[in-house]
Amino acid sequence: MIGKTNATTIIGGGGQESILREYTSSATWTKPAGLKYAYVVCLGAGGGGGSGRRGAPDTGRSGGGGGGGGALVKRFLNQSQLGETEIITIGASGGGGTSRTTDNGNGNGGSGGGNTSFGSLLISKGGNAGYGGDSTKGQSGNGGSYSSCVPAKTVYSWTGISGGDGDDGDGGNVNSYGIYGSGTNVTNACAGGGGGGGITSSNTVGKGGNGGGVQKIDGSNSTNSQGGQSSGNNGVNGLDNEALQLFLEYTVSSITKGGGTGGAGGASGDAAGTIAGGNGGNGGNYGAGGGGGGGSTNGANSGAGGNGAGGLCIVLEIY
Repeated sequence: MIGKTNATTIIGGGGQESILREYTSSATWTKPAGLKYAYVVCLGAGGGGGSGRRGAPDTGRSGGGGGGGGALVKRFLNQSQLGETEIITIGASGGGGTSRTTDNGNGNGGSGGGNTSFGSLLISKGGNAGYGGDSTKGQSGNGGSYSSCVPAKTVYSWTGISGGDGDDGDGGNVNSYGIYGSGTNVTNACAGGGGGGGITSSNTVGKGGNGGGVQKIDGSNSTNSQGGQSSGNNGVNGLDNEALQLFLEYTVSSITKGGGTGGAGGASGDAAGTIAGGNGGNGGNYGAGGGGGGGSTNGANSGAGGNGAGGLCIVLEIY
């Protein structure tokens, strides 16, 4: 043992020690003396959900789409690959689309989540925003694209799922793992938000979609946050720190931060225009997308989209 403060022994490392550093705000990392390797993980920030459409009776009034989750990237670095300092930039959360407050208008889209980076050595793309609801569908935003990340490699340690698109009935509720946003198969995105509930052209009101979940440290699946169940109900916020298994292959260090679950979609308002659409839930820390807001009938505001969660960077220093 080399006596590093707060150090823990590397699994199978022949007595090597490690220090784990977690960053939720931008900072400058300085290479310590005696460092041999650094194992770095970055999560991009989650995108915000879109708000629902506000429209006339007997027309489609869809909920907003959920925001996509930020990408997950990992890299194992020799000390010689590291600069004396590396700038850590934490992606800012994507904002939810604002409520539609005038009659006969589509919902407002959210904003995308920011990228998280460790110098130029790792870049994790933020999740895309959910689209505002229209007369047919509020499309959910895709998660951060790994092809635009550094390194541009898929990660198989855990996956996030989305809550699907908001439509002119119930918000989407995707139940299988490994997909996000509009349903593309991936293995390295944080959880996306659920779509908002809409109102059909036959004036049937809809529930909000559940927020996307993650696989927890024990291998079980997290409980998805619940979408609004009746007119005007807000979607439940996502859960924080549900995916903590980012370093299990290397260390027994206590990990306190990880990916969250997606915010759920808000339910639609009523068909008469007396109840506003429910708001989408916020994405759970870290990296998860916000839920879409519910659609509404003229005379009542549509639901606003939920905010995505900010990014995360964790550095495991190995001595």
